Amino acid sequence: MSRSPKRAAKRKPPFLQRLAKGLYITLFILSLIVVAGYAALNIFAPEPTVDRQVTIDPDRREVPSVSSTAPDGAGSSAAPNPDALVLNRREGVYTCLLLGVADQGGTDTIMLGVFDTKAQRASLISIPRDTVVYYGGKYQKVNATYAGGEEAVAEAVRDLLGVPIDYWVSVNLKAFSTIVDQIGGVYFDVPVNMDYEDPYQDLYIHIPAGYQLLNGKKAVGVMRCRNCYANADIGRTATQRAFLIALAKQTITPSNVGNVTALINTFSQYVRADMPLNDMVYFGTQAVGMNFDTALSTGSLEGEWISPYWQLNDESVLALVNSLGIYQEEVPLKALHIVHP
Repeated sequence: MSRSPKRAAKRKPPFLQRLAKGLYITLFILSLIVVAGYAALNIFAPEPTVDRQVTIDPDRREVPSVSSTAPDGAGSSAAPNPDALVLNRREGVYTCLLLGVADQGGTDTIMLGVFDTKAQRASLISIPRDTVVYYGGKYQKVNATYAGGEEAVAEAVRDLLGVPIDYWVSVNLKAFSTIVDQIGGVYFDVPVNMDYEDPYQDLYIHIPAGYQLLNGKKAVGVMRCRNCYANADIGRTATQRAFLIALAKQTITPSNVGNVTALINTFSQYVRADMPLNDMVYFGTQAVGMNFDTALSTGSLEGEWISPYWQLNDESVLALVNSLGIYQEEVPLKALHIVHP
């Protein structure tokens, strides 16, 4: 009795075998790239480390000059205030002071940025340049502290608002002109007719109100025009915040991928910062996917003009500081060093 032959096993056609093998190898390589990329971000761009506690002396009414540090790193011999406040920072919340600097010296723009990396939310607060502070043994406008450099402005703002300043970024206003031209202009709704000239500052601003495409020169004019508003610097700071948001939204787009190298060169030429590169990378990765229309809140320090200063409203500014969510605790008014000459 003869045995029936065994049924031959079905085999995939050779081209399907090659295709399956190729897909497997491709998926394996992509997995390695993803894992390696994630590891690289954590190694080279880990979450920045900052002091989790902030100590504030309620009795201090003056920030020492950054150049008054004792030689050889010696600290001050003054005894710490036993009534000092100790506030605990919320995890994942960072601050940065943004300064816009003109060629003639001084800073036209001062803003406090707060980034909550956990909640994926950010705040941008304008500090009017004429805000009065007590610094260097005298009352002066906050923008005048720039004579001591970026660190001096950071110290003055830290003392004024009772908040830590983790980083500062100083941008020459020429950067805005260059960036706007590099991306082909920025569409922006200019809030008022702008007609102002100041040959000393090389300012010749003639821009009608309305939605329009601004080139670099006009963008700088919109950012700098102060006399175009009845409330001077207060109106300008609101326009500055709105323009920065429009610029960010229109710069971070797929169409500008080809401009990356040019934009990086512009930043390296016109931007100074004390933020390490790995921290920049970290914040950049955390900001990916943020909706600027819903995740970004803006505001300004409220007060009134009492010549020659912008004097702050204590309660309004305190409410604003608490709304930033920097601390776990409610910030008391004595943590702020608002002065009224």
